[in-house]
Amino acid sequence: MLVKNRYLLLLPVLTLGVSALAQNIRSGEVVRRDCGNSLGHAEVTLFENGTLRLRQSQKNEEGRFELAELGPDELQAFINRIRDEDLSEVDPGGHAEMSGDLVEVCEIFLTLDQEQVSQYRFGRFDSLSLGLSRLNGIIDDMLQYIEDNAPAVGLPPGYEPQRGDVLARNDGVLFEVIGLTNDKRGVELIGIDQPLTIFIARESVRETFKSLEKRRRWH
Repeated sequence: MLVKNRYLLLLPVLTLGVSALAQNIRSGEVVRRDCGNSLGHAEVTLFENGTLRLRQSQKNEEGRFELAELGPDELQAFINRIRDEDLSEVDPGGHAEMSGDLVEVCEIFLTLDQEQVSQYRFGRFDSLSLGLSRLNGIIDDMLQYIEDNAPAVGLPPGYEPQRGDVLARNDGVLFEVIGLTNDKRGVELIGIDQPLTIFIARESVRETFKSLEKRRRWH
Protein backbone atom coordinates (compact mmCIF):
# COMPACT_ATOMS: atom_id res chain seq x y z
CA MET A 1 0.00 0.00 0.00
CA LEU A 2 1.05 3.62 -0.43
CA VAL A 3 1.57 4.14 3.28
CA LYS A 4 4.09 5.65 5.69
CA ASN A 5 5.00 8.32 3.11
CA ARG A 6 7.29 5.86 1.33
CA TYR A 7 4.27 4.84 -0.71
CA LEU A 8 2.07 7.89 -0.33
CA LEU A 9 4.63 10.16 -1.92
CA LEU A 10 5.56 7.60 -4.54
CA LEU A 11 9.16 8.70 -4.54
CA PRO A 12 9.89 9.64 -8.16
CA VAL A 13 13.23 7.94 -8.59
CA LEU A 14 14.11 6.76 -12.05
CA THR A 15 16.18 3.58 -11.89
CA LEU A 16 17.53 2.42 -15.21
CA GLY A 17 20.11 0.06 -16.61
CA VAL A 18 18.41 -3.16 -15.59
CA SER A 19 17.48 -4.46 -19.04
CA ALA A 20 19.33 -7.72 -18.39
CA LEU A 21 17.13 -8.41 -15.42
CA ALA A 22 14.04 -7.34 -17.33
CA GLN A 23 14.72 -10.10 -19.86
CA ASN A 24 14.32 -12.65 -17.05
CA ILE A 25 10.64 -11.82 -16.61
CA ARG A 26 9.33 -14.67 -18.70
CA SER A 27 7.12 -16.59 -16.30
CA GLY A 28 3.76 -15.94 -14.71
CA GLU A 29 2.85 -13.94 -11.66
CA VAL A 30 2.56 -15.42 -8.18
CA VAL A 31 1.17 -12.30 -6.54
CA ARG A 32 0.76 -8.67 -7.54
CA ARG A 33 -0.36 -5.70 -5.49
CA ASP A 34 -1.53 -2.64 -7.37
CA CYS A 35 -2.22 0.52 -5.31
CA GLY A 36 -3.04 4.00 -6.46
CA ASN A 37 -5.11 7.15 -6.49
CA SER A 38 -5.34 10.21 -8.72
CA LEU A 39 -1.84 11.29 -7.66
CA GLY A 40 0.09 8.13 -8.38
CA HIS A 41 0.41 4.41 -8.58
CA ALA A 42 2.62 1.66 -7.14
CA GLU A 43 2.82 -1.99 -8.14
CA VAL A 44 4.79 -4.83 -6.53
CA THR A 45 4.91 -8.19 -8.32
CA LEU A 46 6.46 -11.57 -7.55
CA PHE A 47 7.01 -13.83 -10.55
CA GLU A 48 7.33 -17.61 -10.56
CA ASN A 49 10.99 -17.44 -11.57
CA GLY A 50 11.89 -15.43 -8.46
CA THR A 51 11.92 -11.97 -10.01
CA LEU A 52 10.52 -9.16 -7.88
CA ARG A 53 9.41 -6.02 -9.70
CA LEU A 54 8.55 -2.56 -8.42
CA ARG A 55 6.85 -0.02 -10.67
CA GLN A 56 5.88 3.42 -9.38
CA SER A 57 4.59 6.55 -11.02
CA GLN A 58 3.50 9.98 -9.89
CA LYS A 59 1.52 12.62 -11.70
CA ASN A 60 3.78 14.81 -13.87
CA GLU A 61 6.87 12.86 -12.88
CA GLU A 62 8.99 10.13 -14.40
CA GLY A 63 8.37 6.68 -13.00
CA ARG A 64 10.45 4.27 -11.02
CA PHE A 65 11.21 0.73 -12.18
CA GLU A 66 13.31 -1.70 -10.17
CA LEU A 67 13.96 -5.43 -10.25
CA ALA A 68 15.51 -7.84 -7.77
CA GLU A 69 16.10 -11.58 -7.93
CA LEU A 70 15.22 -14.07 -5.19
CA GLY A 71 17.23 -17.23 -4.72
CA PRO A 72 15.34 -20.56 -4.82
CA ASP A 73 15.12 -20.78 -1.04
CA GLU A 74 13.98 -17.17 -0.69
CA LEU A 75 11.33 -17.66 -3.36
CA GLN A 76 10.00 -20.80 -1.70
CA ALA A 77 9.95 -19.06 1.67
CA PHE A 78 7.70 -16.31 0.32
CA ILE A 79 5.43 -18.84 -1.39
CA ASN A 80 5.17 -20.87 1.82
CA ARG A 81 4.24 -17.77 3.80
CA ILE A 82 1.49 -16.98 1.31
CA ARG A 83 0.15 -20.55 1.42
CA ASP A 84 0.01 -20.43 5.20
CA GLU A 85 -2.45 -17.54 5.21
CA ASP A 86 -6.15 -18.36 5.60
CA LEU A 87 -8.04 -16.20 3.11
CA SER A 88 -11.23 -18.25 3.18
CA GLU A 89 -13.15 -15.52 4.99
CA VAL A 90 -11.99 -12.73 2.68
CA ASP A 91 -14.58 -11.59 0.16
CA PRO A 92 -13.16 -12.29 -3.33
CA GLY A 93 -13.14 -9.08 -5.29
CA GLY A 94 -14.14 -6.93 -2.36
CA HIS A 95 -14.49 -3.18 -2.38
CA ALA A 96 -12.99 -0.12 -0.72
CA GLU A 97 -14.99 1.25 2.18
CA MET A 98 -14.16 4.84 1.22
CA SER A 99 -14.03 6.41 -2.23
CA GLY A 100 -12.65 9.57 -3.83
CA ASP A 101 -9.86 10.69 -6.12
CA LEU A 102 -7.36 10.97 -3.26
CA VAL A 103 -8.33 7.75 -1.51
CA GLU A 104 -5.77 5.08 -2.19
CA VAL A 105 -7.27 1.80 -3.37
CA CYS A 106 -5.32 -1.45 -3.62
CA GLU A 107 -5.92 -4.71 -5.45
CA ILE A 108 -4.05 -7.94 -4.79
CA PHE A 109 -4.03 -10.61 -7.50
CA LEU A 110 -2.94 -14.01 -6.22
CA THR A 111 -2.12 -17.04 -8.38
CA LEU A 112 -0.67 -20.28 -7.03
CA ASP A 113 0.05 -23.49 -8.98
CA GLN A 114 -1.39 -21.98 -12.17
CA GLU A 115 -4.82 -22.04 -10.61
CA GLN A 116 -7.40 -19.30 -11.09
CA VAL A 117 -6.50 -15.80 -10.00
CA SER A 118 -7.93 -14.61 -6.67
CA GLN A 119 -8.54 -10.87 -6.46
CA TYR A 120 -8.83 -8.80 -3.29
CA ARG A 121 -9.72 -5.09 -3.31
CA PHE A 122 -9.47 -2.71 -0.36
CA GLY A 123 -8.75 0.89 0.59
CA ARG A 124 -5.91 2.30 2.61
CA PHE A 125 -8.17 3.16 5.55
CA ASP A 126 -10.16 -0.09 5.51
CA SER A 127 -10.21 -2.54 8.40
CA LEU A 128 -8.69 -5.71 6.95
CA SER A 129 -9.24 -9.30 8.01
CA LEU A 130 -6.28 -10.96 9.69
CA GLY A 131 -5.47 -13.08 6.63
CA LEU A 132 -5.60 -10.18 4.17
CA SER A 133 -3.62 -7.95 6.51
CA ARG A 134 -0.90 -10.58 6.82
CA LEU A 135 -0.82 -11.13 3.04
CA ASN A 136 -0.44 -7.40 2.60
CA GLY A 137 2.45 -7.52 5.10
CA ILE A 138 4.16 -10.26 3.10
CA ILE A 139 4.04 -8.03 0.04
CA ASP A 140 5.49 -5.20 2.13
CA ASP A 141 8.40 -7.54 2.90
CA MET A 142 8.83 -8.12 -0.84
CA LEU A 143 8.99 -4.39 -1.36
CA GLN A 144 11.62 -4.08 1.34
CA TYR A 145 13.63 -6.84 -0.35
CA ILE A 146 13.56 -4.83 -3.58
CA GLU A 147 14.63 -1.68 -1.75
CA ASP A 148 17.54 -3.55 -0.17
CA ASN A 149 18.67 -5.63 -3.15
CA ALA A 150 17.80 -3.88 -6.42
CA PRO A 151 21.05 -3.34 -8.33
CA ALA A 152 22.62 0.07 -8.00
CA VAL A 153 22.95 1.81 -11.34
CA GLY A 154 24.58 4.95 -12.66
CA LEU A 155 23.24 7.57 -15.02
CA PRO A 156 21.07 6.25 -17.87
CA PRO A 157 22.93 5.29 -21.06
CA GLY A 158 23.26 8.30 -23.35
CA TYR A 159 22.07 10.66 -20.62
CA GLU A 160 21.98 14.36 -21.51
CA PRO A 161 21.26 16.91 -18.73
CA GLN A 162 17.89 18.63 -18.89
CA ARG A 163 16.56 21.56 -16.90
CA GLY A 164 14.95 20.32 -13.69
CA ASP A 165 16.89 17.04 -13.49
CA VAL A 166 17.98 16.20 -9.95
CA LEU A 167 21.34 14.42 -9.88
CA ALA A 168 23.12 12.74 -6.97
CA ARG A 169 26.82 13.56 -6.90
CA ASN A 170 29.24 10.76 -6.04
CA ASP A 171 29.30 11.97 -2.42
CA GLY A 172 25.49 11.81 -2.24
CA VAL A 173 24.84 15.58 -2.42
CA LEU A 174 21.85 16.45 -4.63
CA PHE A 175 21.95 19.08 -7.38
CA GLU A 176 19.31 20.36 -9.78
CA VAL A 177 20.22 21.12 -13.39
CA ILE A 178 19.58 24.80 -14.21
CA GLY A 179 20.63 24.50 -17.83
CA LEU A 180 23.55 24.49 -20.22
CA THR A 181 26.10 27.27 -20.43
CA ASN A 182 25.92 29.69 -23.37
CA ASP A 183 28.53 27.75 -25.32
CA LYS A 184 26.67 24.45 -24.62
CA ARG A 185 29.89 22.92 -23.31
CA GLY A 186 29.06 23.08 -19.62
CA VAL A 187 26.18 22.39 -17.23
CA GLU A 188 25.00 24.75 -14.48
CA LEU A 189 23.62 23.11 -11.34
CA ILE A 190 22.39 24.35 -7.98
CA GLY A 191 22.46 22.47 -4.70
CA ILE A 192 19.15 21.13 -3.37
CA ASP A 193 20.06 21.17 0.32
CA GLN A 194 22.76 23.87 0.24
CA PRO A 195 22.99 27.18 -1.67
CA LEU A 196 25.84 26.14 -3.94
CA THR A 197 26.02 26.73 -7.68
CA ILE A 198 28.50 24.68 -9.69
CA PHE A 199 29.49 24.37 -13.33
CA ILE A 200 30.52 21.00 -14.79
CA ALA A 201 31.83 20.22 -18.26
CA ARG A 202 29.25 18.13 -20.12
CA GLU A 203 31.75 15.34 -20.67
CA SER A 204 32.42 15.20 -16.91
CA VAL A 205 28.81 14.77 -15.80
CA ARG A 206 28.90 10.97 -15.86
CA GLU A 207 32.04 10.74 -13.74
CA THR A 208 30.84 13.41 -11.28
CA PHE A 209 27.30 12.19 -10.65
CA LYS A 210 26.18 8.66 -9.79
CA SER A 211 22.43 8.71 -10.46
CA LEU A 212 19.45 10.58 -11.86
CA GLU A 213 17.15 10.94 -8.86
CA LYS A 214 14.31 12.84 -10.50
CA ARG A 215 13.34 14.18 -13.89
CA ARG A 216 10.84 17.00 -13.95
CA ARG A 217 8.45 17.33 -16.84
CA TRP A 218 7.92 20.84 -18.11
CA HIS A 219 4.67 21.77 -19.84
